[in-house]
Amino acid sequence: MPKRLLLVPTSLERKRLLKRLDPNVLAGWEVRLCGFGVIAAATQTTRWIAQLQPGEVVLAGIAGSLHSDTSVGSAVWISETICEGIGVASQDGTCISAGELGWNQVELEEGSLAQAAINDRISLPSPAGINQKLLTVCAASGSPAVANARRQKHGPDVVAEDMEGFAVAMACRVAGVPLRIVRGISNVAGDRDSANWQIDNALDAVAKSLATL
Repeated sequence: MPKRLLLVPTSLERKRLLKRLDPNVLAGWEVRLCGFGVIAAATQTTRWIAQLQPGEVVLAGIAGSLHSDTSVGSAVWISETICEGIGVASQDGTCISAGELGWNQVELEEGSLAQAAINDRISLPSPAGINQKLLTVCAASGSPAVANARRQKHGPDVVAEDMEGFAVAMACRVAGVPLRIVRGISNVAGDRDSANWQIDNALDAVAKSLATL
């Protein structure tokens, strides 16, 4: 039976998450680090898929809220991940994306496992009725103004920002492996005061969500 692969960006997230998970929940799972940021996440995900040949991948970790209804300390399943930061920078801190410039990020060779060229958005399997989008960025919002600009550009369905989701989704799509993403909301995007962050509560919520699998 193909392995199931749980990817976590950092050792801090993995350590805290594993403390919260019943070992029975992870029976049959491989747990690996995908790294911090889009470059590490894409390369490490590709490595683990090639080495472990999983039948399914789940990405879990923390993220910043971009929506008032996405509360700090909660967890969200993601139905689509969107790339922000590859293209041409705008003055407001957002980006004119590769797709908006008329470019695909991946032009797939004939016979590829993936079914179509990959642009700036990748849809994911998610629980029924979920329409929650994740904005994957190369640099987290450094201020409320940047977070608000991203929120205004991408719309109300974008509930959080992270730095790995789209990269992991890209690697999985090219390899033909299904991916699900669950993110714990540790802070409000743009709030750089770590005294306001709730990493432990966010990972508690992720652990509860993973238990439903």
